[in-house]
Amino acid sequence: MVLLNTIGRKLATAPVRFSVGFTSASHSRFTLSSLSVMTDRHTVEDIEELHQRSLEEGSTTYIDPETGYTVFTELTHLKRGFCCGNQCRHCPYGFERVRSGIRRQAKVKSGDKDTTNRMVKEILQLKGKKKQQQQQQQQQQRGMSTSTSTTTKNVPYTRKGDGGTSQLGTGERRSKTDCNFEALGTVDELCSFVGVVHAHLNPEEHYGDLESQLLDIMSRLFDIGSHVAKPREGEEFEANGIGDGFDSQHIDALESWINQMTEDLPELTSFILPTGAIAAAHLHTARTVCRRTERRVVPLVMDDQTCDPNALKYLNRLSDYFFVAARWVNFVEGKEEIQYQRPVPGTTQRQRVARSLKES
Repeated sequence: MVLLNTIGRKLATAPVRFSVGFTSASHSRFTLSSLSVMTDRHTVEDIEELHQRSLEEGSTTYIDPETGYTVFTELTHLKRGFCCGNQCRHCPYGFERVRSGIRRQAKVKSGDKDTTNRMVKEILQLKGKKKQQQQQQQQQQRGMSTSTSTTTKNVPYTRKGDGGTSQLGTGERRSKTDCNFEALGTVDELCSFVGVVHAHLNPEEHYGDLESQLLDIMSRLFDIGSHVAKPREGEEFEANGIGDGFDSQHIDALESWINQMTEDLPELTSFILPTGAIAAAHLHTARTVCRRTERRVVPLVMDDQTCDPNALKYLNRLSDYFFVAARWVNFVEGKEEIQYQRPVPGTTQRQRVARSLKES
């Protein structure tokens, strides 16, 4: 009490603006939160700015920069619901219970639950707006849209990979440059190219079973991707449809399809240029991407031994399928095949020769 009386006398006689705040004497501990005799208007404005920023963050306290004491924000007092009588710096009740008789304009009366609840809600809304503004600023810095629309449906982003790592099907997180992710991404790329081929098939042409075969191939590539995403170290491979292996019957199917198309095509006697019908050209692109996919999977099979060798065999056979399928599309659509033949006697340069695939 001697300390409080001394403080009171100094404040009562000081011709300056002041603000005092400390915890209630009725609380379990008695702490002098802050004592600030301020003659500089800039200091007052800094404190109010600090208090406002704390409210926008939904904070119940902040640290006084001059004294280092913890100061209760207005939010704390509103949640309490009444004036504690300790002449706190941000008391919204006008010091109505302060025994010295000091008063100031009140924002709300002690015990007015409806008003205090409304004020608390308004402050918490400030916190929400502040967070929204921060998110918009972050989006702008990343060059993204500032749209704040949301959805209750599944979205493709998780933000977990922003740090350059991703999660395997086993739950393990690895760098996105890991050989498994490199292989997985290339399998996905190949599958997308096959989708492009499928989309460019001419609906007025009859390609036999090619359309359904392409759909099956995309499905098998999904299976391989699922398998690559679940590396099995020291375990037997099992073709169970959930990524634990790859069934060799799919290799047999590719060979059968290749044989069926080859039977109707003229004998291949030279190199051919990767052109002709649009779908045929895309099939040649799929063929080259397939070769790259195969190269990405080789280390997983030969070195790590975490991938089923049947998956590698399938990719090896698949590139052959794409080559024959490209010739087949040109055959169906009546496009000429441009061969790149060996030099004829007396010349030193290979020659391009257009040949109809309809010739017997």
